[in-house]
Amino acid sequence: MVNALARKFAVQVTTDTTLTTGWTNLNGINDLDPEITPNLEDASAYDVNGWSTSEPTLQAWTLQATFFRRYAAGNVYDAGQELVRATVGQFAAAARIGVRWFDKNGGPEAYSGVAIPTWKRSNTAVKNLEMAQVTFTGTDIALNMNITNPYTATLNPIITGVTPAGIGTAGAVTIQGSNFTGLVATTGVKFAGTNATSFSLLNDSQIVAVLPSGSAGTAAVTVTTSVGASNSFSYTRAA
Repeated sequence: MVNALARKFAVQVTTDTTLTTGWTNLNGINDLDPEITPNLEDASAYDVNGWSTSEPTLQAWTLQATFFRRYAAGNVYDAGQELVRATVGQFAAAARIGVRWFDKNGGPEAYSGVAIPTWKRSNTAVKNLEMAQVTFTGTDIALNMNITNPYTATLNPIITGVTPAGIGTAGAVTIQGSNFTGLVATTGVKFAGTNATSFSLLNDSQIVAVLPSGSAGTAAVTVTTSVGASNSFSYTRAA
């Protein structure tokens, strides 16, 4: 018998508050603290012969994650971290984000819900590496503690951003998203249906691609892996 490791969990976020699509890894985590807190009402009665008794009437959940702020090519922050940060200071639907965390070993612990996040910088001294702490506070729908562990499922690639805008033929852009590992050789990245001149997989969430010849305007970007094709992401390019 061996001990389980605290780092066994992965966290993913999505702007889809139906919790269906668009899951993106939240990378760089070095501390993760989920908590479910019941609201307990006193249910004491004569029947319990002087002993107090309580009943939960509400349940609240939070997930606190601390992570390193890391750059990829072009000083672009982690795509998952930026999805979270974009909700801070917003209202209504724009203030909400889907989040799920699960056992990377395929174990039974897997949870998902909609939350309102707060963001706090940490490790702020001159000698420190930049870090941030996010607290996801559950809202709208109940925490689902019975989801199928997504680590056991194979996921299609998801594109969440392409930067910088306005790049033309032979220029390079960074494609952000998730599930990019397993890119199809030579035809795995396309702009408006035309293969990228070349591309390089940096990690599971970032690709650097060189634009093929094309006209200025909107060009749909797609990524294809051995699992399948991504969503079509609208990119505005130069000639």
